[in-house]
Amino acid sequence: RHEKLSKKVGESRSWFIEKVNKIDKRLARLIKKKREKNQIDTIKNDKGDITTDPTETQTTIRKYYEHFHTNKLENLEEIDKFLDTYTLPRLNQEELKSLNRPVTSSEIEAVINSLPTNESVRPDRFTAKFYQRYKEELIPFILKLFQTIEKERCFSNSFYEASIILVPKLGKDTTKKENCRPIFMVNICLKILNKILVNRIQHHIKQFIQHDQVSFILGMQGWFNIHKSINVIHHINRTKDKNHMIISIDGEKAFDIIQQPFILKTLNKLGIDGTISQNNKNYL
Repeated sequence: RHEKLSKKVGESRSWFIEKVNKIDKRLARLIKKKREKNQIDTIKNDKGDITTDPTETQTTIRKYYEHFHTNKLENLEEIDKFLDTYTLPRLNQEELKSLNRPVTSSEIEAVINSLPTNESVRPDRFTAKFYQRYKEELIPFILKLFQTIEKERCFSNSFYEASIILVPKLGKDTTKKENCRPIFMVNICLKILNKILVNRIQHHIKQFIQHDQVSFILGMQGWFNIHKSINVIHHINRTKDKNHMIISIDGEKAFDIIQQPFILKTLNKLGIDGTISQNNKNYL
């Protein structure tokens, strides 16, 4: 039995050595199916006609997303009037000082260690594995870069570069451009800086966000609100008055159409100012 087992192990090793640098038919079929599932090869143009031309597809999608970022609010005073109608909580000086403290090497290292290693290559052509493998050599350079950004109050040009990947929404008509979810791949140094700022803000975010908001909030999950909705339905069923309604609202590309002046003025209203506010302004 030992000889048979050794023989099978040897055969497996031989097969692996033979196939390691080759793509067999089964693997090729799996890759093809996955690529076809996520590939956008047909889209409805502005006239409503379906096109398969790659150039027209790219133009249609580009115009669609450019529309969200070119629609500027003409009267900025409307933002102030809107925000003045609410009494929002504000950070105190100690909390603001903590947010605006200089970036440290330990923060950079913690973020590098947490970077996902299964993402696509970013515009800077470096992967998370590269940063994790050479973090001891890279951290001093990254720290110096962040110190320069804080001093000069502006980003380097590479921070404004991004690769945009469109991911079709499951169960939706993929010929409609609004059913594609854009994923922005920025370079890793910017991702590290963003994650550091996010980690700092997470300690204060629940002071500002209504408790029913679950998206992008640490410790909150979408099923929390589903559970609340079920409880509301059970409560309605037990009451004599059935004059109730539950409405589900989905704002199309809600996070894409929020404009820079509104975000910055809202942050100021919350007392978020200084370095962290400047970094948000540069990023937006």
